[in-house]
Amino acid sequence: MVLFFIVGVSALSIIGIYSYFNAKNALLKRTLDQLTSIRVIKKGQIEFFFNERFNNIKLLSENDYLKKLVSDLTIGNHSRESDKAYFKAISEKLDYRFLGYNSIYLIITPTDGNPKIFKVQGSEIMNITSDSATNFQLLKLREKTITSNEPSIVDFSKPTVNDNEPLCFIGKRIVSQNDKSIGVLALQIPIRDINNIMLEDSPENGLGKSGEVYLVGDDFLMRSDSRFIPNSVLNIEVKTISAINAFKDKIGSSLIDDYRTVSCLSSYDRISVSGLNWAIIAEIDYDEAMIPIVSLRNDIVFLSLVICVLLLSIAQFISRTITNPIIKLKNAALMIGEGNLNININPKSNDEIGLLTEAFNTMTMQLKDERLKRMSALYDGQEMERQRISRELHDGLGQKLIAIKLQLESTSKQNADETKTTIDEVKVDFLKIIDEVRQISNNLAPNILNESGIDVSLKNLCESINRTTKIDIELSVFGDYSTNDPKVKFYIYRIAQEALNNAIKHSGATKIQIQLLGNTDSIILVLEDNGKGFVYDSNFCTPSNGIYNMKERARLLNGTLDIETEPLSGTTIRLKIPKQHSQEKNNQSR
Repeated sequence: MVLFFIVGVSALSIIGIYSYFNAKNALLKRTLDQLTSIRVIKKGQIEFFFNERFNNIKLLSENDYLKKLVSDLTIGNHSRESDKAYFKAISEKLDYRFLGYNSIYLIITPTDGNPKIFKVQGSEIMNITSDSATNFQLLKLREKTITSNEPSIVDFSKPTVNDNEPLCFIGKRIVSQNDKSIGVLALQIPIRDINNIMLEDSPENGLGKSGEVYLVGDDFLMRSDSRFIPNSVLNIEVKTISAINAFKDKIGSSLIDDYRTVSCLSSYDRISVSGLNWAIIAEIDYDEAMIPIVSLRNDIVFLSLVICVLLLSIAQFISRTITNPIIKLKNAALMIGEGNLNININPKSNDEIGLLTEAFNTMTMQLKDERLKRMSALYDGQEMERQRISRELHDGLGQKLIAIKLQLESTSKQNADETKTTIDEVKVDFLKIIDEVRQISNNLAPNILNESGIDVSLKNLCESINRTTKIDIELSVFGDYSTNDPKVKFYIYRIAQEALNNAIKHSGATKIQIQLLGNTDSIILVLEDNGKGFVYDSNFCTPSNGIYNMKERARLLNGTLDIETEPLSGTTIRLKIPKQHSQEKNNQSR
C-alpha cells in the first residue's frame, strides 16, 4: 500500500510541480511582455509629445509678428506708457495660444550686449529677473540654440523657492529676413504634461495596483512623478539594474529590486528625444504579478490533498487485492510444511496471482502424488523383501530342514554305524544351514559395513555374486572414500546391490566393472556392464522400478544418480554423494 501510494504521490508531485513552474514562467513572460507593450506605448507617446513641441516652436519661430516683436523689443522700451499699447497690439496678433501655450519666452540681445528675457503672456510682456532659476535655464538654452537652426532643449532643474515646479525649456533661434539671429524663442515643458502621459494610477490600465511607468535622467533622478512618492521629480534616485542597463543602450526586461527596494518585474529602454538623455522604465510589483500563481499553487495543493486521500484509498484496495491471495498462499505453504497436503485454494482472478494460485494447487497435487508414490514404494519394497525372505526360507532353509528331519527319522531303522554316518551328514547340513542363515542375515543388514567399511562390503558382495553366477565382476577403489556415516555406507551398498541385481537379471552382461572413488568433496560409485542396454527415460520411473528406488536413496543423501544406456551398448550408472552431508550428520549426532 505504501509503495502504491508513493508511486501515485510521486507522479502527482511531478505533474503539480511541473504545472506550477510552467504556469509561473508563462505568467512571468506574459507580464513582462505586457510591461514591454506599455513601455513601448508610453515611449511613443512621450516622443510624440516632444516632437510636437519641436514642431510648434519651429512654427512659432517663423511668425512675422513674433520677429517684429523681437526686433522692436531689441531697440524699444516696452515698459513706457507710450510703447505699451504698441507692444500689446503686436502680442495680441501672435497665435501661440492656439497651440496650447499660455505664455512664451523671448531672449534678445539689446545694443548694450546684455541678454534680456521677456515673458509674453496674453497681451502682457514681462521682464524676467536675472536671479531666478527660469533666467538661468533660459540663458543656458540660449547658449545651445544661438548657433543652430534646430530646436534645442534643456533638461529639468530643481525649482527654487520662487518656482512652483521643475523647469524644462525648448527653444529655437529667431532669424530675420536677412538670416541674422535676432533672438531665441523658448517654450516651457510643464511637468504636469509629462505626468499626464506617464503617471497612471488606475488598476484598469493594465498596470494593476502597483504598476507604473516613469522617466529617469542620466543622473539617475526621476523625470516624472512616482505613483507612490509625491513630488519625486529630481528628488528620488533610481539607480537600479534597469536604469543602469538602459543607459548602457540595452533594451530588455528582468526581475529586479526597484527604487523602493521592492522586488518587481521591470522593462526598460532609452528615450529617443534630441537633447535629452532619459530612460523609460515600466514596473509592477512581483507579489502582485504572482497573485494568479499563488492562487494556482493553493489550488494545486488543495487538489493534491484530495487526490492523495483518493490515492490512499485506491492503494489500500489494490494492495489488499494483491496481498490477500499471497497471504492465503503463505498460510497454505505453512500448512504444507506441517504435512497437511489436503489444501486447495480457489483462484479468484485470471491475472498473475490467479496463475500463481493454480501453480500452487498443481504443486500441492504433485506433492501429494509424490508422497503416495513414496509410501507405495516403501510398502511395495517391504512386501517384496518379505516375499524374497519367504522364498529363501521356504525353498532353502525349509527344504534342508525337512531333509535333516527325514535323515534323523531314518536312524530308527539303522544300526550304530549307519546312524553315526547319518549324524555326521546332519552335522554338515546344519553347518550349511547356519551359513545360509548368516547369508540371509547379511543380505538384510550386513554387519561388515560397520566392521570393515564400504570397500570390503562391496568386495564381499562381488565375491558372493561371482560364486553364484558366471558374470565376471571387477572392483577398483581409488582415493579417500571413507565416511563415518552409517547411512551413507548402507545406501551406497544398497544402490550397488540393486544395480548388480538388475544387471544380473536383465542385462545379459558377461562382465561388470565397479569403481569406488573418493576426493575431498564427494564419494563416487560407477557401475558399468557390457550388457544389451535398454531405452531409458528418467521421467518415467515408477515406484515399483528398482531405478526409482536407487534415485530416491541418492536424493536422500543430497546426491545424484545418472544412467547412460542405449540398446546393445551396455549400461553405466554413476552415483555421486557429497561428503558434506555425512559431516553434517556426524556433527548433529555429536
